[in-house]
Amino acid sequence: MAAYTSQTEDKLFNLLPAVLRERDAEAGFPLRALLSIMEGQVDALEADIEQLGRNAFVETCEPWAIPYIGALVGTTPLSSDARVQDAATAEALFADLEGPSFVPPVGLRSRTDTLKTVYYRRRKSTLPMLEELARDVTGWAAHAVEFFERLVWAQWVRNRLRMQALATPDLRSVERMDRIDGPFDQTCRTIDVRPPSQFEGWENIPNIGFFLWRLRALELPQITARRVAGPADFRFHASVLGNDAPMFSRLRREGDETGLATELHVPQPIRPARFFQDLTDYFARPLPRPGLTAFYGAPAGMGGLPPHPEASFFIAVDGAAVPPDDIRCRRLDPWAQPGPNEVAIDIARGRIALGDNRVPAGAVEVWYHMGWPGELGSGSYQRTAWLMADTVVADRLFVDATGDPGTHPTLAAALAQWVADGRRNAIIRIRDNRTYADAITLNIDGAAGRFLAIEAEDGFRPHLRPDQPIRIQGANPDFTLTLGGLLIESTVDIPGSLGRLRLIHSTLVPGGSIALPDPDAPAPAPSPPPPSIRAAAQLAGAPANTELRIEMAFSITGQIRVPATAEGIFALDSIIDGGGTPAIRGLGPAAASPGPALHLERTTLRGEVLARQIDMATEVIFDGVVEVERQQTGCIRFSYVAPVSRTPRRYRCQPGLAERAEIARAEAASGPLSAAERDAIRARVRVQMRPDYTSEAYGDPGYLQLALTGPAEIAQGAEDGSEMGAWCHLKQPQREANLRRKLEEYLPFGLDPGIIFVT
Repeated sequence: MAAYTSQTEDKLFNLLPAVLRERDAEAGFPLRALLSIMEGQVDALEADIEQLGRNAFVETCEPWAIPYIGALVGTTPLSSDARVQDAATAEALFADLEGPSFVPPVGLRSRTDTLKTVYYRRRKSTLPMLEELARDVTGWAAHAVEFFERLVWAQWVRNRLRMQALATPDLRSVERMDRIDGPFDQTCRTIDVRPPSQFEGWENIPNIGFFLWRLRALELPQITARRVAGPADFRFHASVLGNDAPMFSRLRREGDETGLATELHVPQPIRPARFFQDLTDYFARPLPRPGLTAFYGAPAGMGGLPPHPEASFFIAVDGAAVPPDDIRCRRLDPWAQPGPNEVAIDIARGRIALGDNRVPAGAVEVWYHMGWPGELGSGSYQRTAWLMADTVVADRLFVDATGDPGTHPTLAAALAQWVADGRRNAIIRIRDNRTYADAITLNIDGAAGRFLAIEAEDGFRPHLRPDQPIRIQGANPDFTLTLGGLLIESTVDIPGSLGRLRLIHSTLVPGGSIALPDPDAPAPAPSPPPPSIRAAAQLAGAPANTELRIEMAFSITGQIRVPATAEGIFALDSIIDGGGTPAIRGLGPAAASPGPALHLERTTLRGEVLARQIDMATEVIFDGVVEVERQQTGCIRFSYVAPVSRTPRRYRCQPGLAERAEIARAEAASGPLSAAERDAIRARVRVQMRPDYTSEAYGDPGYLQLALTGPAEIAQGAEDGSEMGAWCHLKQPQREANLRRKLEEYLPFGLDPGIIFVT
């Protein structure tokens, strides 16, 4: 159906003769109101007919049509993101956000698989095709290896001589030795006849290994490097939080001339030996050198250096680009200052040391990549759906360093403007990655507006580092504060009375800060970490925060201290890390101070939880004892609950589910068991059935990522077979299962695949 008019509003009404429209205006527009109802139905019919045409093509069809198109080309059905229904609660809580969907990209790429089915079959069984298939199906970086190429061969020198199959490795090459037991290993082995798995059975004639990288390389452009505390002013951390963290290589889509990925194409920590070799190769080039290396290079328009869009990192001092001729690969533990004009980089720790002539009067800016499991917490990834909607009526204030009219140079200036305007409804949007040390104190008492949103522009990750907690003063139970896309190295203190505190794709650094202390100063005395969020129970002798709702989505915080009289804590796809203290409780003594009611979905909580009640907890990891006052209401389902917890009823929760299954197996084999025998089985299962993480320290690339050696009952214990906890939305078990299913179709007969996770 062709569009019945080119106008966008009152389309049917404007087709009427002018005399009828004039008479309708005299009567108060009843005819226009009637036609507007008809117009809505015509628009819906026209859109449906137009979509029917799009549904004939896999590139533009709706998700439900993908299996039907796949059946036409005979593709193997896969788990797809069309079945992911994790956003219903978010849509109800955050109705004022852009939307329309709050489901993150999960890497279940049935559309891509269907689109490229014929393409795959034309190149079937070739190694580059299998590697590309692994990338497309899983959404992870991949590298395929024919393990028979790594076997030691008895060679005939008159025939084909295979130099890579020599029995003696090159011990003089530090870079080659550093690759041993990795995906790009070039040393040769004797045969291993065990089935290929994560840690063994690789080197065999029929084996093909698929190395996969679960971590992402999150791009952080123009970050302000963190100066190390102490008198020496040449020491910096690439991380704005002042912690040690490896620099990652950028993900590059295409492979080398053979069509296979190399170390330059996968997101992983840059190996110091490889970076040293990269600089060595650069210095071996004849003058004038090109001004870029495989890993190091400038963004466009930086200091006259040639642009290098595929570079993994770059450094500028006081706005001046540092050329690769002055870069040195060093180990900076302990710290050591390089030559006068040199810049030393510890690539494994993210440390930067400047020579005397490079010590800045201003700032050191870094473009680099950090490792992270997914789109959770603050980050420079795309999150358009989670911004305040353009239809929300509010003042809009912008913060950046451009100096353009209508922008503010600091967050403090924007907040001052908000106060000067009468504290009306406002959205403050930060449009860069700078560090803001502005103090944030909000007085909401008597504010003209009902909400204030401080959020980062899509694709940015600003760093807030106030020297004191963010304070929300005054009593206004109808007021809402939204923090979106922010990395906050501080805490939130609510001595007043607030209505709602919303954290959306934000991070309140657990413990307040993870910056390393001055290495030359005495070690500070250990102290308990402060709460990330603390709300007062009383204000001027009256109850406070009785209507407070803490709403979190894809966010990270430390411990939360909220009175039991608050309305509740709602956490979706989030992490609450107590750091050795209770994750959630009230304000009094730990033994007698429960927190408010909880609604938790796909969340990881580290530390004890004391709550008034749990209305709902689904696919949650309670990595500490849970104590709930009202056990007769609510439920916990498909979750891990620490033993000896007191909770509402549970459904298919671990380790209880595994305990009952193990007792049933033992009784089926040997008859009824005594109470002591049952207790012994429970104790054994509880030791085995505990969450195991790649790292428990915030700031590490694999923070609270479930370890490969952990129990499968937790890694696949969610309702849809994905993992429990905060990273449930990544759907990693389904992605692995999709790859195995496709390899059955495309792998040559007689070959055995081995799926090996590198990160």
